[in-house]
Amino acid sequence: MAKKSTKSVPVEKTPPPVRQTMAKPSAAYTDPVQLRTLMQNAKRLGRDDIWREALQRLCVLESEGWTDPLDREFQATLVAYEQLLSERNGRPTRASGTRLKLKSKGAVQCLEDWAKSREPVDEFQLLAAAGLVEMTGERLVLKYPDRFSAEAIAAAKARLAATATTIAG
Repeated sequence: MAKKSTKSVPVEKTPPPVRQTMAKPSAAYTDPVQLRTLMQNAKRLGRDDIWREALQRLCVLESEGWTDPLDREFQATLVAYEQLLSERNGRPTRASGTRLKLKSKGAVQCLEDWAKSREPVDEFQLLAAAGLVEMTGERLVLKYPDRFSAEAIAAAKARLAATATTIAG
């Protein structure tokens, strides 16, 4: 008769999830390419907090050099929008139409037109869907009301209120 084995079969335990830490904080990055790589890795690892920090830093870096605060913040909005476009399309994508309008008419007219459009523009929809409502053009219209028409201000308020209701409900 065969002897019964008294050895227990080792059970493989799954290791506890590792919380990845960054080699350096987002604020220490000075290269947009490295920030975009950090953002890709953060997305892959499900670290939305790091992705958001890196996007904020990218927006700051890409909007440096603008002296007017509205222009600087508009550039940051444009950078965030293009980043979301690129992620959605799976390839680097520029907001060509917006950049052409910016060059010919300026940031104020772009923002005025965005706010007064009947339907939310793609910029607003992408940023709002990503939880970045604070970076939308409508927020800039409300932040700098002395630069915009009463109609644009009212439209921006209405769009943001409708979005807040949608998010809350």
